[in-house]
Amino acid sequence: MIYRFVIVSPEARSFRRDLRVGSEATFGDLRNALYDEIGYSPVEPSLIYITDHSWSQKVTIYEVEPPHSRSDEDVFLMERTRLSELLDTERQRLMLLFDPDRSRAFYIELREISSGSLPSPYVLSRSEGEPPLQRLPEEEVKKKEEPKVKSVAPEVAETGKRKLNEESTPDEYGSDAFDSTEIDPEGFGTSDESGEFDNEIPTEDFPL
Repeated sequence: MIYRFVIVSPEARSFRRDLRVGSEATFGDLRNALYDEIGYSPVEPSLIYITDHSWSQKVTIYEVEPPHSRSDEDVFLMERTRLSELLDTERQRLMLLFDPDRSRAFYIELREISSGSLPSPYVLSRSEGEPPLQRLPEEEVKKKEEPKVKSVAPEVAETGKRKLNEESTPDEYGSDAFDSTEIDPEGFGTSDESGEFDNEIPTEDFPL
């Protein structure tokens, strides 16, 4: 089977990549295919989340074994886990955190499943826009790491939050791997038909 993945970024509104990958490829193969296409290097461990339709985390796929995993729990590793083990339905969603410490991620949807085989490990079927920088400039890093203004009343601050999921899981990086308040899926997207941007996409719909 062939999986077609649509990949977009909340940081780069014009960015989109469509990748076709065999269902027996691993999640590591998918990550490597994207990195190869956009010129990223594996400078730090990444994470993949399989999410529900509202982007709430369901399953975590690690690049490296988490140090505090229990012997009685399933641990999925990118290089060992085949796509077909966890993905079998069109429109399933994933998030690839390429900078977990700063909650920077690509949004991914399994748009199509078809029969057949590929002539190469992956095929790029659509390419638009430039990807976000893999490493933020120092000044941008400082902005992301600055504490929130504390003068805002707690109840006001809580009301103003826009969440994609209600929880994040601590991991080997020493902090929550993904802070859903950092990413707003309503702020980017393109239409599959025209390629035009739509800034009014509901949270529950994939931003394309």
